[in-house]
Amino acid sequence: MLAKIKHVSNGIHFRVLMLVVGVAVTLVAAQFVTDTVVETQKVQDQRLVEARSMTNVVARSLEKQFDFFELSDIEEILKSVRTSEHVKQVSAVDREFTFFLDGDPVTPTLLPSGDSAQQTKAIETSKPTFEITEDAITVVEPLLRGGQSIGAVMIRFENPKFSEVMWPILKTNFFSLIPILTLGIMLAGVLVNQITKPLLSLANSAKLVAQGDLDRSMPVEGPNEIRQLGHAFSGMIGKLKENIEQIYELAYVDRTTQLPNREFFRKELTRAIRRAVRQKVTGALLFVDLDGFKRVNDTHGHDAGDMILSQFSERLANVLRAEDLIAFKAMNAMETEAGDSEKANKNKQMLARLGGDEFTVLLSEIREATDAATVSQRIIDAVSLPFDVNGTKVNIGASVGIAIFPKDGSDYQTILKSADMAMYQAKEEGKNTYRYFSEELNQEAARRMEIEQDLRVALENNNELELYYQPKIHCGTALPKSAEALIRWKHPEKGMIQPLDFINVAEDCGLILPLGRWILLQACQQLKKFEDAGIDISIAVNISTAQFERPDLSNIVIEVLEETGANPANLELELTESMAMQNPDIALNHINILKKLGVRFAIDDFGTGYSNLSQLSRLPFDVFKIDRSFVDKLTNRDDEHGRVIVKTILGMANSLNYETVAEGVETISQLEFLTEYGCTYAQGYYFARPMPSQEFTQWYTAWKKQDKSVMAAMMRQGAAA
Repeated sequence: MLAKIKHVSNGIHFRVLMLVVGVAVTLVAAQFVTDTVVETQKVQDQRLVEARSMTNVVARSLEKQFDFFELSDIEEILKSVRTSEHVKQVSAVDREFTFFLDGDPVTPTLLPSGDSAQQTKAIETSKPTFEITEDAITVVEPLLRGGQSIGAVMIRFENPKFSEVMWPILKTNFFSLIPILTLGIMLAGVLVNQITKPLLSLANSAKLVAQGDLDRSMPVEGPNEIRQLGHAFSGMIGKLKENIEQIYELAYVDRTTQLPNREFFRKELTRAIRRAVRQKVTGALLFVDLDGFKRVNDTHGHDAGDMILSQFSERLANVLRAEDLIAFKAMNAMETEAGDSEKANKNKQMLARLGGDEFTVLLSEIREATDAATVSQRIIDAVSLPFDVNGTKVNIGASVGIAIFPKDGSDYQTILKSADMAMYQAKEEGKNTYRYFSEELNQEAARRMEIEQDLRVALENNNELELYYQPKIHCGTALPKSAEALIRWKHPEKGMIQPLDFINVAEDCGLILPLGRWILLQACQQLKKFEDAGIDISIAVNISTAQFERPDLSNIVIEVLEETGANPANLELELTESMAMQNPDIALNHINILKKLGVRFAIDDFGTGYSNLSQLSRLPFDVFKIDRSFVDKLTNRDDEHGRVIVKTILGMANSLNYETVAEGVETISQLEFLTEYGCTYAQGYYFARPMPSQEFTQWYTAWKKQDKSVMAAMMRQGAAA
């Protein structure tokens, strides 16, 4: 009840009514006070006239009695005057003040006068005097005989007070006051309604706007000022809506593709997962990554990359059913954020860009897990068509990882990581395909994380990593002229870990750069030791993609050579064919700088990449390394196609004056074929496995002790030290 009263008392209706009533009461009260003051003054003036008149009459009567000096008669006259209305006191004195008469039989007749001052003045001047005080009106009249004062009479009358006059006036005006107040309240109510009704309408509309209904128009009714307020509110809401849309666009829209960005997608995926858990339904997340996008950026520039991203997003939007695609609008974003709207998300698909060339597709509800595969294949098919970049046709692919929620994760981070791991699995299995997340992938991710942590420790300790060296034998002289440096990791608990198990992890987590520099430094230090020991041999070091793409690679190699004092002519850097062809300008820059110092360059795994002979001819390589997959084909004498490929590679390398190295040589028949068709060096288990530096030195010394004929015989017989 108190709360209701407080609510009413705080309302504008109540306050305006109280204001009107207060003004009316104030005006009536002011009028009442004014009337009372005027009336009081009027009554006092009348009382004074009456007092002077009565005193004059009494004085004239007493003058006759003074002739006979009948005190009892004088007392009777004063007594009658004393009982008159409004008379408070009456007295008479003679000139010498020998007696004092007051009309009271109780008091003595002869008594000194207590009002001698006023009466003395009247006797002396022979003129009437009067005095007005707050309580009384005192009039003194001289008693005359022959123009001479023989005494004086004083009568004191009641002076009319404010309160005496107020009540009659109040009673008179009371019944007229009630209708005036009633009429004022009624008029005030009408006035208040004219003001509060449009204000209340504005307040209700403002409340709905505050709840997110920015499409609501403000009412513009009522007095002019309120109409102006309504127009001002409408303008403010329009500007607010515009600003909110801009803010949401900046916060939730990817500028390049105009798709929802990572933050907006996070909110939607979280909401979809909660709904799936609550309603026991199934949803899917597709993690899409473009294959070969980096090559487009490096070859055609980032503007071309942005064009591809924009075209790709358009294709994906077309692939997803238009009626089921959640279109991004800032207002929709705000409305969806305000509550977990079931109807907004059910059976909806949402496309977003996480960053770079990574996109996600949210399938809020699917009937079967194969539905996600269907969408994934449609995405892959759409991307397989060439993209138009300023008139140039560019081909890329897409790898898609699929995670099902809540089975593969019940929160944003987990489900995103699951789809991401599945996408990497698709890339490792050949790209341009899709893969589902599985527990095996999760275990693999945990294993990779463990390897990453252990590898960081190994790089810090610097006592677990070691370089092994595998010789390259000259096919003509049978002499070991070079060796390839290969990293090995002796884990204190897990034993020997092969490069295939940790190199990819190092590349993914960024450790490949410090690891690559460590390998280069160790190889050059060993090269210097070989030189000091009189061992005439060069060392080949593999360069990773991350190292090669750094503009300061040349400076790093020069710094290591200067630090170790190794001869640059005995250092050979191996690049994969795909690395060299992806950005031939970078390759050419590094090669030109380092070749001036004498450093040699080799193309590793030649034939497995996408060779561009016109580009390849620009790059001054020294060595072609034939991939072991082609050397393996030489084992089968019936595989004429494989033998032709090797012949072609050797013929092309010889025509370009490149040395050649055949990897993975394990049989005498392979060696004989390679030697016959002009291969320069052979490398493989047929001669020796990779060895630590000390063991390699012993092997090299033992091999060199053999004369050429014996070494040739050993090669023919398949003997290996």
